[in-house]
Amino acid sequence: MEIYRTFDKQYQGIYLARFVDCDVYETPPEYETELSKSLETIQDPLYVRQIIKSTHSGWKKGIYKNIPVNNLVQDVLDELEDLMNIVDDIMVSAQKNGLDWLLDNFIPLSDGDLLHKPERLKMYTYEHGSLLRIYGIQLGDNAVIITGIAIKLVRKMQDSNLLKLELDKMKHLRNWLINNNITHCEQL
Repeated sequence: MEIYRTFDKQYQGIYLARFVDCDVYETPPEYETELSKSLETIQDPLYVRQIIKSTHSGWKKGIYKNIPVNNLVQDVLDELEDLMNIVDDIMVSAQKNGLDWLLDNFIPLSDGDLLHKPERLKMYTYEHGSLLRIYGIQLGDNAVIITGIAIKLVRKMQDSNLLKLELDKMKHLRNWLINNNITHCEQL
């Protein structure tokens, strides 16, 4: 695992994960972090189309099964711009406003996550109808480590192999933090 700061001399806010020497998943070598990989690939309409049409997305079994793929691709591309604006705002504002502000944007992945530390988190682009999710792990009481972005076309993450991978990445990072006794971002 490698964790990157988003600012020099950072002590709180958003951090970025890169999966290295992991048994679950490896960040492709051409990308510095999972966020950079996700942002580049999701900007490509052909890639988004392939992801949606793949059997791994769960599209044909999910809540968007009656929406034409071309419409979904356009919706994802439109949403990505809004998501990036939110991420930029979070990266800057989290330096000043800390965890309360972060947690206004990130929420626990599930109710069960409130009982397990470090918590798995998610962030939507919009309050209603978001296709894109950012996933991450809360570290201590002043940081979130982003593990990736995914297109969610199903109700439950377990209904999509692509989203199961996001669950595995969060689990791996959580275990890595626990196994290395990392409880605060100052320890990174």
